Amino acid sequence: MTVMTIPPVQDETSAPFWEAAREGRFLIQRCPETGRFQWYPRAHSIHAPHARPEWVEASGRGELLTYSVVHRGNQRGDPYVCALIRLEEGVTVFSRVEGVAEADLRAGLPLAVAFHQLDETTSLPVFRPRTPD
Repeated sequence: MTVMTIPPVQDETSAPFWEAAREGRFLIQRCPETGRFQWYPRAHSIHAPHARPEWVEASGRGELLTYSVVHRGNQRGDPYVCALIRLEEGVTVFSRVEGVAEADLRAGLPLAVAFHQLDETTSLPVFRPRTPD
């Protein structure tokens, strides 16, 4: 499957995330005061706004909360699935789901992160069905 996408904006705040993604690692942020996780990248903790969050490697495992199958109107290309995934760490991320038939999509489906390399500098996280541990 060809991934057609507009490259993400990579700024100072999100740079550690994108660097780790190039290495095949999925990072999220953790508040140094409360230990609670957060997603999307921010320069401050949402749990203690005066604290600067630290980056930690997430398990990459989660479950499908909800999804939408996107059919492109007058453009070529297969439909794709955009979804909200709740990670084991408790944060919810928005991403694509691949490798599962539309008829098999369901809330609670176990998923794991994988990465699509767009170019030398950018890899995008996507989620695929998780194999049993």
